[in-house]
Amino acid sequence: MENSILGIIFALISTASWALCTIILKKLGERLEPIGITTVKSCLSTLFLFIAILLTTKEIFVTKEYLFPIALSGLIGIAIGDSFFFASLNRLSPMVLSLILFVGPDLFTGIFGLLFLGEMPTVIAWIGIILTLIGLSLFIFPIKTVNTTNDKSTTTIIGIILAILSLCCTAYSMVIIKPVLQMVPTITATMYRMLFSAVGLIIIGLYTKKIFNWKYTLSDKKYSLKLTSTMLLSTFGGFWLSLSAIKYCDLIIASTIMTLEPLFILLFMIVFNGYKPKRKEYLGIIFIIVGIIFICKG
Repeated sequence: MENSILGIIFALISTASWALCTIILKKLGERLEPIGITTVKSCLSTLFLFIAILLTTKEIFVTKEYLFPIALSGLIGIAIGDSFFFASLNRLSPMVLSLILFVGPDLFTGIFGLLFLGEMPTVIAWIGIILTLIGLSLFIFPIKTVNTTNDKSTTTIIGIILAILSLCCTAYSMVIIKPVLQMVPTITATMYRMLFSAVGLIIIGLYTKKIFNWKYTLSDKKYSLKLTSTMLLSTFGGFWLSLSAIKYCDLIIASTIMTLEPLFILLFMIVFNGYKPKRKEYLGIIFIIVGIIFICKG
């Protein structure tokens, strides 16, 4: 029970970290394409985690038995999964993209967790998951789409397939690595996962020859400093704590909590921008709080 609560806390902190990173990266991403940011993120994260391991646990090496699933998780979940996701962005309307990102992570992670790990949340936990998702839906829907001449809001079958493939890769990568986390420190597993994703993304960048275009943007010292600071937060607050979350609680529960990014973005807007929430957003917060209480009880 204590471990499950710890996993839920890690998931909440991880989600808050991702929300803050999303706000910052939205501006930084205007100058560097998504796959470029992902590649830089993977490289910097590997370096940060390597230094952290040397200063703390010093458990830098893992056996071949555990190295293969960690490497596979990084390649499938980040290198391949993110590539599918970025390829789907221009082929999906905002409505369909939001629906896929809203329903997809829980659906696929829950199915994979049940099929491959035999995880089945309790009835109370299921009630909490449903309440949390209802609360989250109040933030997301309805979606207002503004169509302009430069706005591609059409959805193609290829776009849906690519998005589904991305979700499958992400969910399956979590299934692959979860058993390993019982034997390998999460910080070490996160480092190797980022390392192999970096290798995969660099290969993709070299193959597409896009990697050579990134150096002009990264040569800006002020931009690079902001990007590095953000990656530091995403490394420890996002990636490391997300693996710590799935180590201590069921995949579908951790996944449900980690879809609460819109809630934290709203909270940051209230604190830093003076945003005044709507009634349905207050209602959404209530649903989410009650849902998380049910999840903890379950």
